[in-house]
Parts: sequence; C-alpha cells; structure tokens
Amino acid sequence: MEKQNLSADEQMRRLGNRWVFDCANRLMADENMERKAAFRQAVRAYHLLELLGKGEVEFEYLKVNGEKRHARGTLCHGISAEFDSYEFKNDKPDVGQTDFGIITYFDLDKQKFRSLHIRNLLTSRSLEAENLCHFVTSCSIK
Repeated sequence: MEKQNLSADEQMRRLGNRWVFDCANRLMADENMERKAAFRQAVRAYHLLELLGKGEVEFEYLKVNGEKRHARGTLCHGISAEFDSYEFKNDKPDVGQTDFGIITYFDLDKQKFRSLHIRNLLTSRSLEAENLCHFVTSCSIK
C-alpha cells in the first residue's frame, strides 16, 4: 500500500471530521439526540473550538441552571494579558476540551476560565454553522 503525503490542511480536516463523528456519536448515545441534531451540534462545537483558537469569539449557550449566557472568549495568546500570563497547574494545559463534551475557554469579560457542555451551545435557527460565532479579533501567534 502506498503511503500518502497529506498536506497539513488535509490532516487537520481529517482530524476535524473524526472529532465531529466521535462527538455526534457520543451525543446520540449519552444525550439520546437524533442523528441529524447530534451532527449539527457537533459541527457547531467544532467550529467554536476552531474560532476560539484563532482569536476573540462571541457566542451563546445555556448555563446549567437554564439561563442563557452570552460569552466573549478565546484560547489564543495576544488577546488578553490575563490569559497570556495564566499559570497552568500542570505542564500540559488541556484547554479547549478537558472532558468529552465539555469545551473550556477563557472568558474575556470575567477574566477566568469557563466551560460549557456541547449540548448547551446555542445558535439562532436562521444561522448556518459557519455563522454560529461572531469572530471579533484575530490572534497573534506566540
């Protein structure tokens, strides 16, 4: 069998597809979501994680108590001095997804890390997955 030389973009696309499939399958199993709804939610979550890694993002989700939360967050250096100087508790910061189905992000309004469950991520029904989050500021790579 011939070994393929995949570009970095193609490798990331394939990893992203696998993450979406794994996430959707877990939502169907753990949350009893229908297939279409589970895949839609998994794509929304993946898109949010992608944007959080690129800069400042605005999004909405339901808190555990059912309250709607509007958030501004990032997982990107150069946006917040507080995030840039944060001292992680171990050598391997596992930011972004600490437990399956949980997205961890740095809240720019509260200047602390916050988390949400993928099932609670909200969008307007009229918006496509690509428009789920409003991208505000780009990231400076360090």
